[in-house]
Amino acid sequence: MFWRNRKSQEISGPATSVHLRPTLAPVRVLTIDTVIEGWIDQTGQRLSDVLNVEELLSVSRAAIAPTPGDWFVVERDHMLLAVPPPHASDRSVRLHRVKRRIEIHSGHYLVRGIVHLVAGIDLDPFLARSRQYFLPVTDSHVTSTQWPEMVEDKPALLVNVRNTEHRLKLEILD
Repeated sequence: MFWRNRKSQEISGPATSVHLRPTLAPVRVLTIDTVIEGWIDQTGQRLSDVLNVEELLSVSRAAIAPTPGDWFVVERDHMLLAVPPPHASDRSVRLHRVKRRIEIHSGHYLVRGIVHLVAGIDLDPFLARSRQYFLPVTDSHVTSTQWPEMVEDKPALLVNVRNTEHRLKLEILD
């Protein structure tokens, strides 16, 4: 099973001090079978950074004062797409990137959007898979061949480029 309840001793209970409670942010994870919506503890990190390091993502069903029973984990390898919480990084620490339009087929999802590449470096699908799990795509448009009614536009989306269970095709459009 790709998601399961988290052990209760790993999460502090409602008696935790207000100052120690995590700041929860909304997250949406799309797998081949389902869409999972919940809340994650941001702990000051971007979701892409967490997913590129951690094998499990802890998600809460409750946004305010979650109890130990509200938490479960989703395995990174079963995620196809993830919609991260809004995050604005400081412009002064951003590297200059070249924007390229991209089309990605992952399972039954089709994602069109923009990838931000380091100048002079092309997107090589093999290198993308060897360096990271999730590729950030901005100004994304998602459709599904399995669920034709699903049409979503998101400012940012993370695509699991290492998911080998399902067909993955990366293509630069321009």
